[in-house]
Order: sequence, then structure tokens, then C-alpha cells
Amino acid sequence: MSQIDQAFIQAYAPEAEPAAQPLGAEPIPAPHFQMAAQNTGAYADTATMQRELLSAGSAPAAGSSVRRPLSTFVEPEVAPTTSFQPVFEVDAFRWPTNVSHLLQSHETLFAPVVDQLLAASEEGRSMVGIAGLQSGVGCSTVLMALSRLLAAAGKSVAIVDGNFVSGTLAKSLGLEFETGWEDVLAGRISLAESMVSSLDDHISLLPLSGRVQSPSELLASIQTSVSAGVLRYHYDLVLFDLGTPDRGEQLAAASSLLEHCRIDASILVAELSATNFESDRQIDHLMSLLGSTCLGVIGNEPSIR
Repeated sequence: MSQIDQAFIQAYAPEAEPAAQPLGAEPIPAPHFQMAAQNTGAYADTATMQRELLSAGSAPAAGSSVRRPLSTFVEPEVAPTTSFQPVFEVDAFRWPTNVSHLLQSHETLFAPVVDQLLAASEEGRSMVGIAGLQSGVGCSTVLMALSRLLAAAGKSVAIVDGNFVSGTLAKSLGLEFETGWEDVLAGRISLAESMVSSLDDHISLLPLSGRVQSPSELLASIQTSVSAGVLRYHYDLVLFDLGTPDRGEQLAAASSLLEHCRIDASILVAELSATNFESDRQIDHLMSLLGSTCLGVIGNEPSIR
């Protein structure tokens, strides 16, 4: 079994970008005032009536136009909730064999990466993009391995298939969906209806159901930012599979995800032996795309993709 070269994991310490503020709790409904026709009765004016009723601590008589003191408002019967739960649940994901072998053989080599992601999470940088230098380099494999290690560290984790050209996260985990994140972005279903939670793994998946045409146009929808905001608020870490954003539609999709989802940390996966001029040029290109969010590069061997 080939191994990851720990020396190939390059740590960067860019100045952290301001973390996006999480979505707040749903607002408490505004107080409802029931107004009636003015009837001041024996009082000389409304102001006098207000003063006397308030000083007596009583509510105004029926038919008056005086608002009740705030202290008399009844609490809502159902408190607003901020809970979020995927509609679908499974006992456990069916993890690919290469992911399990990778963790069994080389888990310790991932420790510096996991530590960096945990530190980034504590700083509020919880939206993590993982991109591959080339197709088949093992971007999705690394993402799945990291998600399991982060969940084992006690973090709530969501993984998002952002590979709109050839996303296979759901299939890799033994699942099939007729709908996916693309339907959320188009406004056809809610975010919860498109996600599945693994009870044993403590990881939730936001899948794609197939290849998406013109993904950058779809990602321009306000639903992209809304989805990202909900995920940021309800999960400690959200890992986005950015695929291989070297050209064409996936490059545009990755750029849109970085912008609209406010991805604030990223990792580049490259082949361990990638040291030629062409690979260096590609690394520079993707480093430029990821910018200051990039935490470093993970070298992966073909045999553990």
C-alpha cells in the first residue's frame, strides 16, 4: 500500500478572512395590538385615562383605544425553533473500501490537516472547499476520510457535493437520489428534503442527483447563499467537494461556490509525484483561485484514490 508523504502536506498560515456571521434565530412574532373604537367614558381625555389605568396596573376596558402595557402580553404558545433536521436518515453510510483502507493505514498522517481544520473552525472558518489538481486524484476520497476524522473528534459535519460536472458522493456512499441540491437551488424542494443524515457516522450529506447543465447560472440563485447560511449555522464544519476546477463548467461552479457560499478555508489534493512543470502551473492556477483560503496541499497516491 502506497502512503501519503507527510512532508508533502504543506501548511500555510494566511491571514484569516472575517468569518461570516451565522444565521440568527427565527424572530419572535411582533406583538399584536387589538384596537377598538375610541371610548374615553368619564375621563377628560385619553392621556388621563392611560395614566390612571397604568398606575392601577389594570388593562383598559373593552372598547378603549389604549394599548395594553407590554407586561400583559401573553407568551407565544409555540416558541420559535432553530432546529434543522434532514428529512432522510440512514443507520450508516456505506463507505468506499479505499476510504476505510486510507484511514486504517495512514490516519496519523492526516492529523496535521485535522488539527488545522479544527483550529479554523474555532476561528469561525467552517466552510471548507476541497479541490483536486487533476481528475481522479482522490479529492472525494480525501474529503470522505477527513469528514470521518472530524466527526470522530466530536464535530457535527456536513459534506456537500459541489462537483456539478461529475459529482458521485451519493453513489460512493451507497445511495441514490432522484432529487438533490440542484433542486434546492432551483426552488423545487427545501434544503432538509434534499439531505440525508447518517446516525452512526454523525455526518450529513447534501448530494447532487446527476450532472447539472450551466451550474454557474444555477448557483447565482439566492438559494445558494441561503443553503450555505443554514449549513454554516447548524454544522461545526461543512466540507464541499469542488471536484477538479481546472477548466470549463466546474471552474465556473467552483468560483461561484467560493463566492456565494463564502468558503473560508480550502485544501488542494494533488498526486504525490506531481512535480513537473505542468503540474506546478496547475497548482499555481488553483492556488490563485482558492486565494488566502488555502490551508495547503495534500499529496495522494494513485493506489489510495
